[in-house]
Formats: sequence, C-alpha cells, structure tokens
Amino acid sequence: MDPDLKAPDLSHLASLVLVAGLSGAGKSSAMDLFADSGYFVVDNLPVPLLPNFLAFTETAPERYSRTALLLDVDSRESRVAFMEWLDQLAPRPHNLKVVFLAADNRVILKRYSETRRPHPGFDATRDKTLEDTIQREQARLQPIKETADIVFDTTHFNVHALKRELREFLVTLGISADKQMRINFLSFGFKYGAPIDCDLIVDVRFLKNPYFEETLRDLTGLDAPVQKYVLNIPDTSDFLEKYTDLLSFLIPKYQFEGKAYLNVGIGCTGGKHRSVALAEELKRRCVSDRYLISAKHRDISR
Repeated sequence: MDPDLKAPDLSHLASLVLVAGLSGAGKSSAMDLFADSGYFVVDNLPVPLLPNFLAFTETAPERYSRTALLLDVDSRESRVAFMEWLDQLAPRPHNLKVVFLAADNRVILKRYSETRRPHPGFDATRDKTLEDTIQREQARLQPIKETADIVFDTTHFNVHALKRELREFLVTLGISADKQMRINFLSFGFKYGAPIDCDLIVDVRFLKNPYFEETLRDLTGLDAPVQKYVLNIPDTSDFLEKYTDLLSFLIPKYQFEGKAYLNVGIGCTGGKHRSVALAEELKRRCVSDRYLISAKHRDISR
C-alpha cells in the first residue's frame, strides 16, 4: 500500500463526491452539474494527488465544503491505490459518495461516432475495433463500479435527463441541486433592432404610445406618470394577465430542462416608455423566492 494514501479526516467537508466511469458515459456532463450546483470541481485528478488535495481543503473549509472530483483511474496503479484508500475508510463516512457512470457498449459506440472524438483508451496495438477498447475499459473499471455508492446507467439518458437524475441524487444528500433560475426582462426599441440574446420576445406596440403625450414625452417608463399612463390603458391589464399566466407555465418547464437563465425581451418603438414600464411591472409580478428577477433597459437613454 502506498504510505502517502493514508485515510484522511473528511469531517470538515459537507459533501465529497468521487466520480469515475466509462468514457462516453457522461462524466463531463455530471461534473458540469456538480459545478452548477455549487460544488468545487476538479477534472481528472490523479489518484496520488488525492491525499494532498484533501489535506489542502482544510485550509479553506468553506470554499471546499462541497467538492466533486473526477478521478483519473486509467492506470492499474491508480486503481489499486484508490481501492486501498477506500478500504481504509471502512465504514465509509456519510459525507463521502462514490459515483460511477456506465452505459451500454452500443450507445457508447454511437456517441463516439456522432461526436467523432477519439476514445482516450484506444490502443492500436491491442484493439481491432473501438468495441474492443470499450470492453477492456469495462473490465478494468469493474472493481470501482462494484464499490460505488451509486451507479448511473446513462444508456437511455440524454444530457438533460442525466442531469435530472443527478439532481435527484444530490437531493438524497440533503443538497439542493438547483440554483435559483435568473429571469431578466429586457426592454428595447424595435427601431434600434431586436436583441439577439432573448429567449422570448413580445411586441407591445399595440398599446397607446405615451410619446405622443407632451407631458410624458421626455420621461421614461421608470417615471411614475408614464407607468400610471401605461398601466391604465385598458388592454394593458389583459396583456399582463395573459402574459404572466404564460410565463407561469413556461418558466418551470425551462427550469426542468436545466435552463439557468431566461431573457425575456419586451419591445416597443423606441424602448423608452411602454416597454420599460411593462418590464418593470412584469418583474414585480414574477417576484419569487424560487427565481432571481431583474429588469434591464437597453434603449432607455437613446
């Protein structure tokens, strides 16, 4: 046994997740999910560096409280060392989980065919086909798979489904896997062009324009007189009711698919009166502990 791979004290960590698995089974997507969920993430950490890294986390326990490590276990020596390190932790601490990602051979073959990326384990001196490579990797990693706390078979998962499964796993650890979704209402003027970074765009030029009221022309939708004028237009209340209802339907759907940011464009002619007032009102109506709500006004100063 490598004397450097001694069993560490993990009590300062709220959650330590060690990730391994087959190439092409979704390890990168899994690490992205951990990163999005507030974990400190390291990709392809060599096993010999594991003790030193874990010792280092004690210097900043708040930063590393939740850590996910994708381990480099390609060599026989690293796999043996890792298994011995785990044996020293028996019984395994509650805050340590080993996660293994697997998939059917045919699915992995298809994924590599679609992405046209080379398999990192392909050895031309031993492998006649890519399937030979995958089978060798399965055999090498079987001991780690058998000791994993949870095995994710991603055969029937796309990226979004895999992340949903991992979110549910994190919930079992007592960890919320979802950051608050950010929703931004962006007012703009069509005369300056529609923004290219909006997920949704609504045109409110059907409402009466305050620009043609002399007392309101030099004000903006951030000023109370303009807001009162726009919100008192009879069609405004119907629009707000219907559009808010649509957003109430759409936002949870987007969130379920893993979308972290929703940019909603609200456009009028100049981007100074109607769109500004309505972006602010929609922000007010969508306030929730579940979301981070903001409103920005691209053309208000033009």
